[in-house]
Amino acid sequence: MCGVGIVIIGMNYDSQDEMAAASGEYTLDTNYTSEELQDMYRKYNITENDIKFANNELPNFLEGTILSSDYQVLVTEDGKPPEGMELGKDYDIIITEAEMISIIEKAETDYISKYGVDPSNPKLDEVNGYLIPSEEVAKLFYSVN
Repeated sequence: MCGVGIVIIGMNYDSQDEMAAASGEYTLDTNYTSEELQDMYRKYNITENDIKFANNELPNFLEGTILSSDYQVLVTEDGKPPEGMELGKDYDIIITEAEMISIIEKAETDYISKYGVDPSNPKLDEVNGYLIPSEEVAKLFYSVN
């Protein structure tokens, strides 16, 4: 088993309020019945796989690629290692940034074909333990302001 780590260096927010909501400074008052959730899922065409994806019950979309393996993959703009880095010690494979992007795009396309879920644009967000369609989360957020 291997894991994939993602580091987010910066995020863009349209306002301080949006940033505060994302950081958890706001508490959205949510309380839904099962029937209300099902109605929202129907309204926004939420599938069982969308729910599984939100619950991390589907495989990572990079599974089966070199980017999700036991190899240490080094990605550089030109496919050449930085000075002082050694093959076998610091990395096992080196690829260009363009190759990495191509691998990710193909993996996303294959994932969408197989599961019907776009890993770059999930349809559900978790709010206070509820899996809520992203459109409804936006409405909740803007109702706070």
